[in-house]
Amino acid sequence: MDFPVNEIYGKTFQCSCGKTHRIDPEQVIYSEDAIEMLDEILCQYSKGRRVAILMDKRTCKAAGSAAANILRKKGWRVAEHVIPDPKENVSPECDDLTYHKLMKEISEPDILLAVGTGVINDLGKWIAFDLDKPYVSLATAASMNGYTSANAASIVDGIKTLIRCRPPRVVVATPSLLRDAPYKMTTAGLADALAKSVSSTDWKMNHILFGDFFCEESVSLIADIEPLYREHPEDIKSGNPGAIESLFSGLLLTGVAMTMAESSAPASGGEHLISHTLDAMSSLDSVPHDLHGRQVGLGTIICSEIYRRLMALDRPVFSPAISGIDAPFWGKLSDGVEKQYSEKVPRIHQAVEILSDRNAWDNLRSQLRSYLRSPEEIRDCLKRAGGAIRAEDIGCSKERLLAALLHAHEFRARFTCLDVARMAGVLPNAAQEIVERWG
Repeated sequence: MDFPVNEIYGKTFQCSCGKTHRIDPEQVIYSEDAIEMLDEILCQYSKGRRVAILMDKRTCKAAGSAAANILRKKGWRVAEHVIPDPKENVSPECDDLTYHKLMKEISEPDILLAVGTGVINDLGKWIAFDLDKPYVSLATAASMNGYTSANAASIVDGIKTLIRCRPPRVVVATPSLLRDAPYKMTTAGLADALAKSVSSTDWKMNHILFGDFFCEESVSLIADIEPLYREHPEDIKSGNPGAIESLFSGLLLTGVAMTMAESSAPASGGEHLISHTLDAMSSLDSVPHDLHGRQVGLGTIICSEIYRRLMALDRPVFSPAISGIDAPFWGKLSDGVEKQYSEKVPRIHQAVEILSDRNAWDNLRSQLRSYLRSPEEIRDCLKRAGGAIRAEDIGCSKERLLAALLHAHEFRARFTCLDVARMAGVLPNAAQEIVERWG
């Protein structure tokens, strides 16, 4: 790239990976008067004056109501869609039921405005794409990396699924709104950002083993920004404006990396599968789960330890170690889980064949080491920021976390460190020891 990363929005460039990348969103507006600018922003992308605003009761109070009032005063026909909590004090989810309900309620808008974080933005992204309408994201917390991504993470038929959509035209945020967001959400964002060390390694591994597309430019987007929050996490805890802005910028650029890759692979590896499995367990037994990012942080610590153990193996003996999914564990979700896992099985056999050559294993290790960080480093950063570092911090027993670790490789078709660990015998053999030490 021949321009600074904070100026890439709206740009098209020829990348060293061989692809031409078009970067959306076109703008990121980070300013205390950003909400007051919404009329001007929306007018750039809509000839009509009908806007549908998606929010929940929390984000309505934080910014949605103010945004609606400002737009009405500017002559917009505003339809407010406040997505209700499914249960008392339980936030809404992005799922197929909520999507279909909203699609029936939303009446021919010219543009959509999503006011919130992960769930609200994914719903807005999904609906805007299917209605073929532009949308703008008003961020209410530095809590996740999906604001700028083209992917919507939704629960479809009970299974967490990625739906390919389009990024927003503009991401709008006010520094004070992000600073004053519930701090648990900010620690979730930090953990989501730190997950990159594992997810990038998993992505690179798939490139080496299977020839999957890999873009070094997208991995290095946050190279200059990452140290600002990773090396001084206590500044995030104290609400330092520069630290919050750096974290938010890192999250936005990680979303851009996913768009460049046309996949969630740059930001979602084995660590995310552990979090998704915890979510799925909650859907089965109704035991509450924590914020996605906070669970991801613990998953990142665990996967960093798994990678450390893998990197220490000089002459591992690989075997497919395939026994199918544990249908009783997955219950009503087993059909969907089985379908996705079966798509990965050929890769497991292929990886065993490739890695049985010692030179291939040595080559893989040498190329992956530079992407990895130690579990101590990840944990220390989260601890200094006041984030979740133990199972108890996410309201989870060690036994439950162990069950998630033992079954996470079955979730989704993506090949990750969890699969290699099973091929090499690190898992399930060391699973309990890892959870006792790091969970």
